[in-house]
Amino acid sequence: MSIRHSQSAKSPPHTPQHHLRSNNNSFASTSSGSTYRVEEDAIIFDLGTRWLRAGFEGESEPKCVLGIGPNESRRAGDYRQWLKGTPVADDTLPQPPARPDDWTRPFELWHMDLRELDLGLVEDKIERMFREAYNKYLLTDAGSARLVLVLPSVIPHPLLSSLLTTLFNRWRIPSISLLTSAAMAATAAGLRSALVVDIGWAETVVSGIYEYREVTTKRSTRAMRSLIQETGRMFTRLLGGDSQPDTISVEFEFCEEVVSRFAWCQPSRSGYYKETAENSLADILDKTISIPSPSNPGSSDIELPFSKLEELVEKVLLAQGMADSDLDDQEKPISLLVYNTLLSLPPDVRGICMSRIVFVGGGANIAGIRSRILDEVAHLIELYGWSPVRGRLIEQQIQKLQSLKLSQSTPHPEATQSQTQITAKVEPTADTKYETADEPDQSDELDEPEVEIDPIEQKLLRTREKDAVPPVQGVLREVESLGPWAGASLVTGLKVRGLVEIEREKYLQHGLAGASRDAEHAHGHCHRDREHGIPDRRSLRAGDRSSWTLAGWG
Repeated sequence: MSIRHSQSAKSPPHTPQHHLRSNNNSFASTSSGSTYRVEEDAIIFDLGTRWLRAGFEGESEPKCVLGIGPNESRRAGDYRQWLKGTPVADDTLPQPPARPDDWTRPFELWHMDLRELDLGLVEDKIERMFREAYNKYLLTDAGSARLVLVLPSVIPHPLLSSLLTTLFNRWRIPSISLLTSAAMAATAAGLRSALVVDIGWAETVVSGIYEYREVTTKRSTRAMRSLIQETGRMFTRLLGGDSQPDTISVEFEFCEEVVSRFAWCQPSRSGYYKETAENSLADILDKTISIPSPSNPGSSDIELPFSKLEELVEKVLLAQGMADSDLDDQEKPISLLVYNTLLSLPPDVRGICMSRIVFVGGGANIAGIRSRILDEVAHLIELYGWSPVRGRLIEQQIQKLQSLKLSQSTPHPEATQSQTQITAKVEPTADTKYETADEPDQSDELDEPEVEIDPIEQKLLRTREKDAVPPVQGVLREVESLGPWAGASLVTGLKVRGLVEIEREKYLQHGLAGASRDAEHAHGHCHRDREHGIPDRRSLRAGDRSSWTLAGWG
C-alpha cells in the first residue's frame, strides 16, 4: 500500500481528535469584527482530478488531503479485500493485465473527456469525500459556513453542474464561491503577476497571470498520468509474463511509489550545462538501485539502473529524442509549452511573468525538473529570441545578418590608414587655436533663464530613488509558492469578494443557466437605464446578489 495514500483500508477505527481552532497565527488576517458576533470561518476545498484538500480560512495548510481509489469506492457489505484467492486480498498474487487507461481510471475522481464518464458515479464520489472531510477532519456542521471551491480554470459545464448540484442538495450551504487554482497559486507566492506551470495528473497547464487575471493558457497531455503509465509498462516488461504488449500487470500504488521516490531529471544538456552535467553526474548514472519485486516482494529484488528512471522522465515530460514536427499541439514538451506561452504574451506582461515562474502540481516535486525546464527555456530564447517565425530560410537570413555584422565591426587596414590621413590634415594648428579662443562666444550673448533648483525637491527625489526597489523583469527566475489552497485561504481570510459567488436559492431555481439569464436581465436593465440617463442601481448597493456570472468558467 502506498504511504502517500491518505486512507488505509486496514486501519482500525478510532475516535477523531477535535482541536480548537483559532486565528491567532501569522497567516490569518486580523479581524475587526465585534466580540458579540463571531462570524463562522469559511471552509475551503481544493478539488483536483485525484485529491481533495479541505481546511478553514486563515490557516497555512489544509486539515486533510483525501484521495480516491478502489478501496474508497466500496459500498457497505463489500468484503472483497478479505476474500482469499483474489489479488485484492493477497498481495503475492499477480494482478490481471489491464489497459493503461483502465489501469489508472479507478484512481481518478473525474477527467475532462465526458463521453465515457458516469456523472452519477462522480456525484457519489464527491458526496463521500466531502462527507468524510466534514465528519472526520473538519468536525463542523456542513450547512452553517460559506464554502469556497478552488477549481481549474477550464472545467466542463456538466461536471461543474454536477458538483454544485451535489453540494447544494446534500447540505444546506448558503453560498459557494469559485476561485481559479492558477491565480491562487500566484497569490500564495506573494505575487500579482506570474507564470504558473501546473504539472498535474492528466495534463500540464501553463497560465499567464497578470494582476490576478488569467491572460493566456496553454495545455499539454505530458503529465504524471503518462509518466506512471510508462513506468507500469517498464516494470511489466521487466517481469515478463504472457501479458499483451500494451497492458500493465503491476500495482498502481507500486508504480506511484517508485516515481515519487526515484524519478529525477538531469540538468540541461546544451551549451555550458552539458560539460558540467557530464562531469558531475558521471558516477551517479552508473549506479544501480534495488527495488522489491511487485509480484513477490519478499523473495527477490529488481536491479534497475538509476539512469533508467531519468530516461522515462525525459521521454514523457520533455519529449527527448523526438522532433518538434512529429508532435501535435497537445503533445508539446513542457519547456516548449512554457516558451510558447511566454511568446503569446504582450512584451510588458512577458517581461514581468518570465521573472516570476511558479511551479505547482505533483510533477513539480520531481528532482531536477524545474531547473531543467528553465535551462531549456533559456536555450530556446537564446536560439530563437522572441520571434515565432521558424524555418531554414529564416536561419539562413540570420546567419547572413550575423556575418554582415561581423564584417562591419572589423574595418579593413586601408580604410584605417585613410582615416588617419584625413584627421591629420584637418587637425588645427596652434595659431588657429588661439584665434578661436579670442573670439567671443555668441551663445553667451543670449540671456537664458536660470532654472531654480529646489533643495527640498532634490532631497525628496534622492530619498525616493534610494528607497524604491526596481521590479525584477526580463530574466528567468523561479518563485516558490505554498499552493492554490494556501492562496485561497489567504484571500478568503482577507474577506475579498470573489467574482463568482453562487447563492443557494438562485442556483436551485435555474442551475447554471441562471447565471447567463440573470446576466442578460441585468444587462438589459443597465442598457435601458443608461439610455434614460439613470445610473446603475446595482453599483449603489454593494451587498446585492441579484446577478451572478460564471466569469472565467462561462
